[in-house]
Amino acid sequence: MMEITFTPTIDARLIARLNRSIHEHHVHMNPSFFAEYEEEKMYEAFSTLIGRPGHHYMVMQLEATPIGYIWFEEKVGEANAFRQAVRVVYIHHISIDPMYQRNGYGRRVMEWMEQWALDHQFKSIELDYWMSNTDAASFYGEIGFTPKRQIVVKKLEE
Repeated sequence: MMEITFTPTIDARLIARLNRSIHEHHVHMNPSFFAEYEEEKMYEAFSTLIGRPGHHYMVMQLEATPIGYIWFEEKVGEANAFRQAVRVVYIHHISIDPMYQRNGYGRRVMEWMEQWALDHQFKSIELDYWMSNTDAASFYGEIGFTPKRQIVVKKLEE
């Protein structure tokens, strides 16, 4: 099997390009919510996001070819009157180039993420996905994720 590596990056242009497939998938699933993909706008957005404290962007490479990325955040907060202290890894994005999907690379990203979290003394990983994304629901269920909260919406007449 070819070698997979995970490399930290601050290259907003690369992340914007690697984001295209997952963003277009989201647009297809929910066009009334997501804006059409425009590389320059995505580049500008990631330029402001990359470098925020506690946020990490890791590029997944097959040999030397970037095939995807994961953007995750270390969420750490003190206890307060409402809740216990928080220490969780929150995954914002996972994107795998469509040419490489359904070949186990998503699992490889998540295995890498679990090891990173354990190495950094995190006891849980959280993420969210759209309820209509049954592929995501199935994938995350297969690798041990369980529902925690549900967000509901009611559309009102205008």
